[in-house]
Amino acid sequence: MGDKNKKLVGVGADLPSDVIVFHSEQQMEAHLPCKMYKLDHTSGSIWDHTHDYIQIWYVVRGEFKHSINHRTYNMVKGNLFVIPPYAVHRVDMIPDQGMEVIGCEFLPHFINERFEQLEWSGECFDFSYLEQFLIDEKHVTPKVALTGETDMEVGRLLTEMLEEYRGAKRFYELVLKANLLKLLSVIIREYSKLADKPSEEDERVEKYRELMKAVMEYIQEHFAEELRLERLCRQFNISKTYFCYLFKRFTGKTFNDYLIDLRVSKAAHWLVATDKSVTEICFGTGFNDLAYFSRMFKRHTGMSPSKYKKQALASPLS
Repeated sequence: MGDKNKKLVGVGADLPSDVIVFHSEQQMEAHLPCKMYKLDHTSGSIWDHTHDYIQIWYVVRGEFKHSINHRTYNMVKGNLFVIPPYAVHRVDMIPDQGMEVIGCEFLPHFINERFEQLEWSGECFDFSYLEQFLIDEKHVTPKVALTGETDMEVGRLLTEMLEEYRGAKRFYELVLKANLLKLLSVIIREYSKLADKPSEEDERVEKYRELMKAVMEYIQEHFAEELRLERLCRQFNISKTYFCYLFKRFTGKTFNDYLIDLRVSKAAHWLVATDKSVTEICFGTGFNDLAYFSRMFKRHTGMSPSKYKKQALASPLS
């Protein structure tokens, strides 16, 4: 928890000199560590900047570009982002598009005053609302696309918060805090959905599952032959680079390691189950070099082929 606290109350000493820093003392009223606003822009940019508070933006209409951690994302109606303290980001308008966003900015101690202390505990009930947002900018979720009832609920909560903030009626601070807790709960649930959802890369790889199944069957049938990587790539019409990537994703091993493991496994079985000589098994499993076969076999089993056969046959279980 100490590291999170340092990030939370740090002064951004590592920030580049051209990054604009917004401080809560200038942006928020002294008695209320929370600020609500609506932005309506048709042009311009908010250059690389950061702030010492948490920032939430929800897109009501229009479109703009949001850049963080060297990547840029198109933000459209129903999209949302949450930026932790001292994460550097920027916003650029798209010509002729315009945008309208509702913004919510707050310091963690608005949720619970204990967060303002130098030492605050993760055991505190309200910490669970903020734990996922007090993170390094490399781990920020740069864009959440809300849909259906979730989008409507977020829009309603932020609109109510904006009205309470502007009206400043009696106890409006409590209403703001209550709605903020609801809002963070909704966002955390959306984060959980994103974590459970397969990434685009996972979905691309999944399309090759049947192909890789055919590759594995082919290897099982032809392991004793001179089976080279180039041959398999031609056989299945796939580039060498992507084949190696897919093979490692599906098996956890490189092609060569997998093939050697398979051949050694077959050899170990034949040594015990057949009367074939070590030389016959060497060539029968595709090694085609007795010294290399013995070296690989010992590396995998801890003993030479002949010793393995002798020990296995002497065992009462064989």
